[in-house]
Amino acid sequence: YYGEIRAFAFNYPPVDWAFCDGTGVNTVQAQALYSVIGTLYGGNATVFNLPKLQGRTVMGSGAGPGLTPRSVPQAVGTYSETLTVAQVPDHTHSVVAEGANASALAPAGAYLAKGVKGTPPRVTAVNTYAGSAPNALMVSALAPVGSSGPHSNLQPYLTLNFCICINNAEYPLRP
Repeated sequence: YYGEIRAFAFNYPPVDWAFCDGTGVNTVQAQALYSVIGTLYGGNATVFNLPKLQGRTVMGSGAGPGLTPRSVPQAVGTYSETLTVAQVPDHTHSVVAEGANASALAPAGAYLAKGVKGTPPRVTAVNTYAGSAPNALMVSALAPVGSSGPHSNLQPYLTLNFCICINNAEYPLRP
């Protein structure tokens, strides 16, 4: 059918097909296709655009459970997203330590502990860990992190070429 879109696993459009890359097409040279899709994907009465599916995932029109309605030729979504504080769920981070004096140099299953007082510079290692479970919250031990930069918002994908039938096809009749 004119306007039919298919995915192809090779790197060229078959005869009578064109890549869905948003290319402008002369309405006189593709009158049948123009009568099917018109300027849904951009253009005017002289040149109309083919759909652009490069870097996009196809989606059926309508509404799924819990989803907002989508219609042809609506394009939504972003390639990357920067989260705001309002989008991050409430949560806390805490660091706890044993309040008793440290009794070990290595962590080996132990916990951070209250340090031993002394005059720097030290020439020997100082115990930092304790063997007992932590019992004191270190209130100001954590600082804000992050750079407010965007992160990738792409699902895993396999690249295929989407092509649209533009010539020598059957005309799709409306019901």
